[in-house]
Amino acid sequence: MEKYLVDLFVASAQEEIRAPGWMLRLYFALFSAPLGKTLRIDMVKDLLQLGKGRPLRSPWLEGKRVLDVGCGIGDLAFMLAERGAHVVGVELDAQKVARASRIAERWHFDALRFLTADATKIDQMNLGQFDAIFCLALLEHIEQDVTLLQQLHGLLRPGGTFVLEVPSAQRKTIAEVEEADGHKRPGYLFEEVPSLLESTGFRVIRQRTMDPLGLIYYWCACSRIIPLRKARRWLFTALAPLFISAIRLTSALIKRPGAELCFLAVKM
Repeated sequence: MEKYLVDLFVASAQEEIRAPGWMLRLYFALFSAPLGKTLRIDMVKDLLQLGKGRPLRSPWLEGKRVLDVGCGIGDLAFMLAERGAHVVGVELDAQKVARASRIAERWHFDALRFLTADATKIDQMNLGQFDAIFCLALLEHIEQDVTLLQQLHGLLRPGGTFVLEVPSAQRKTIAEVEEADGHKRPGYLFEEVPSLLESTGFRVIRQRTMDPLGLIYYWCACSRIIPLRKARRWLFTALAPLFISAIRLTSALIKRPGAELCFLAVKM
């Protein structure tokens, strides 16, 4: 894992589980980040055919203006910037923005900036036009999802690339977890997303899913056998290497829509 990502994940994890920095660095040296977004980025890399291993400058992204809306802790934005893109990450959580901005400054990511803003008002931010927009694990949090898609369509240059990731509406969920995550809907049907995107001016050219057995649900459920919230986070982290590996393996072997859905589209 790249050192700047280790710094980013360690800073984020320390606020969640209060573990010593050396312990977290050892964990990230051995395993993937214990995040669902790790699997979502797997799908993005596959759809964009960026390959695995150490990030290299990408002709597809070199010099392009890219928007990562709902960027979370910023890991995807860093990955895109490493490949030569000029990236703007937009996130509602000011603490996440401040942390990501510090890491970007420390590692001299001059073409990467993070902004604190409400994604539903992104068309009012005067950000200009983008060559590509990424929207991962955000749409299910938005009440007026079609309106947001229309706004993002307006920010994209003609022929520009749009990457959307959403959960499946058919996945098993834990009500308490869904409520805590602020989901406005359980997800979307794999077969219906292309039509939704077409209705807002996009055309899907590739699609990818992961977790056909719904193992993310069992990962969350197993981590909740302990009553204390902090202990649950520790158990969730401890179980991550097992479940992430199993999800990657089953996703490669079983070809049917899974719990996580990802689409590569272009602006019509």
